Amino acid sequence: MREAFQLFGPVRSYVMGPAPVLARLIDELKWVEIIDEFVPRPDSKLSIGLRTKALLVHIGTNREALYRVEEFYAQRDVEVLLGNGVSADDLHDDALARALDALYDAGLEALYARIALHTLRRLRVLSDSNELIPIHADTTSLSVTGEYLDQTAFRIDRGFSKNHRPDLKQIVFGLCTVHGLGLCANVNPGNLDDHTWNFENIQQLLSQLDEETRKRSVYVADAALVTKDNLELLAEEDIHFISRLPGTYKLSEDLKRAAWEKENSWKEVGRLAEAEDSAHYRIQAFCRTLYGRTYRFVVVRSSSLDTRKERKLEEVLKREKAALEKAAKAMNQNVYSCEQDAQMAMQTFMHEHRATLHPISARICAEQVQEKRARRGRPRKDDPPPPVHTQYRVEVEILPPSEERVQQWREKEATFVLITDIRDDQRVSDEQILRLYKEQHEVEARFRYLKSPYHVGPIYLHKPTRVKAFGFVMLLSLLLYSVLEYLIREKMKRETEPLMLPGKRKSFRPTGLAILEMLDGMTTVHMQVGDTWQRVPATPHNPQIMRVLKLLNMDLSIYTEAEKTA
Repeated sequence: MREAFQLFGPVRSYVMGPAPVLARLIDELKWVEIIDEFVPRPDSKLSIGLRTKALLVHIGTNREALYRVEEFYAQRDVEVLLGNGVSADDLHDDALARALDALYDAGLEALYARIALHTLRRLRVLSDSNELIPIHADTTSLSVTGEYLDQTAFRIDRGFSKNHRPDLKQIVFGLCTVHGLGLCANVNPGNLDDHTWNFENIQQLLSQLDEETRKRSVYVADAALVTKDNLELLAEEDIHFISRLPGTYKLSEDLKRAAWEKENSWKEVGRLAEAEDSAHYRIQAFCRTLYGRTYRFVVVRSSSLDTRKERKLEEVLKREKAALEKAAKAMNQNVYSCEQDAQMAMQTFMHEHRATLHPISARICAEQVQEKRARRGRPRKDDPPPPVHTQYRVEVEILPPSEERVQQWREKEATFVLITDIRDDQRVSDEQILRLYKEQHEVEARFRYLKSPYHVGPIYLHKPTRVKAFGFVMLLSLLLYSVLEYLIREKMKRETEPLMLPGKRKSFRPTGLAILEMLDGMTTVHMQVGDTWQRVPATPHNPQIMRVLKLLNMDLSIYTEAEKTA
């Protein structure tokens, strides 16, 4: 045995994790070539595209705050990931900072659009059929630490923090997805509101889509889309849309009331998700005019109430009870000289508080009251007693809320209104309008990957423009993650056995994160045989890893074969 080991020299091991898979995906999608064609190549060893690839592989593998990139690659087989002749020393902070500067100068939005459109066409997501293309649009914020003095080109400001850090400045990510894959993206100042973002985003999107794709597109966004200016822009550009009518519009309450009055007109949709505890829906459709144009409105009645609304119910019950008790106390202290006045006061009180959750009981009570003596002092023995007169009070009692009333409140709070310019219900049914809107969770789910582990700080991002450029690198990382998830899920549609995931979970629709975690322990060994080093991949301890690689049309050679540099 000792003689066998003497045939080999030193042995080195590298924990590669999912890095080779991400690197090969980037190669197959030709992202490095696209970036190098778009961004002028500087007089340096590594192109901008290759340095961007290095950042993307690092982000997807480490999945934490981006720092010490050079140290990260010092612990990996760099040539397998980035090509022959590339070393960790080539990935110092200055080289990466200059790459961000070059990306910013070249035009970030146009570059992302070129990469995204190329990727979606390569995956055949934008097919040539006549089906509608739902484009889901949304924003999120990301906190930024550090001081940035020169903000002439790009501002990092405080604004409404979806990251729940109002104490920090931030940037705002805007993203449009098709089937969960990024199509259009932008990085914006932290004080940009969603109404303005939608207006600007629609114009950016229009500049990127070809005429055929544009005709088939449906812009799906939350209630911030619905403003007079945004609706006019959509109408002028002939862009179909689906959104939620804000509850602040009087028309929203009018439509809900009209639907609730037609109790027998609700159309059953059922559940839209597979989970047994998922909400089921009923809908009614109306045509109404808003800002001079006629739209289709779909009133949706959901069986579920989210946590925020349940907290709101608790507050509503508490505030209402306190207000009613105060009003009832004041009413109980009032005295009326005739029963008719008391009756009128009781009717007025019941009318003013008839829409409450707490039932109210009221009744008129007659009281016999002896009048005061007209003369002061001790009465004489022969003085008659003061006369007695009848006065009236209204006694009000606040009762506990009935379960029926509370449930009715829940159902009305869980009712919302959708708005769309697609008035032809033969082309797109009311149910499909609801389904397309509920798929908005696609873009929201993407933001969870984008935000959870990262914080943009002053590592080598000393300029706001670099922060913006790094934001685009993060958006490209999200696109790469989405491609990985999309490819696995598409292949799993033809499989008969689910994937076994970490934690003994089974799934035909694994998340990209579950796949990355499965690959985290993948290792490569370097053995010195004579005067040469040879790469040997460690056999995966989990047989599901080989299955994942096969689904991606890859094998263990991606852990040992170095790519040629561009």
